[in-house]
Amino acid sequence: MVRYHEKNEMSEIWREEFLHDLCPRVQPLIARLLDSHCGCAILEFFHHRPLTWLEASDIAYHLRQSLPQVIDALNLLVRARVIEFRKILDFTFYGLTRDLEIRRALEQFWVWRDYWHARLEHIRERLQLNAPNSLSAMGT
Repeated sequence: MVRYHEKNEMSEIWREEFLHDLCPRVQPLIARLLDSHCGCAILEFFHHRPLTWLEASDIAYHLRQSLPQVIDALNLLVRARVIEFRKILDFTFYGLTRDLEIRRALEQFWVWRDYWHARLEHIRERLQLNAPNSLSAMGT
């Protein structure tokens, strides 16, 4: 299984093509998420747990990220209205937005991300980029 951070790495050229294929309304948000250290990881976490509400420290623990990085990314996601927060007593819980329009945009992101990941894997296999002697295999 491909680990999350490997799944979301992409060169600048692929990144621009990926963003170009998305709906124009979604592009700025996704560009900010791709630039965020762990914003995509947080979204992936909530994608698999859409009804979960956790504190920032719990999210950091599950993602194995530092709390300050998670808090920075959560603040970005809250400003973008992708993540909501609820304060209960002295606790702050974060969860995926309930806004249906934003959730549809996120679904588009996840579908396109998986599509692009499959394309990149196919290209890697065709070019044998994972082979130890990939340059010699291509005749260089």
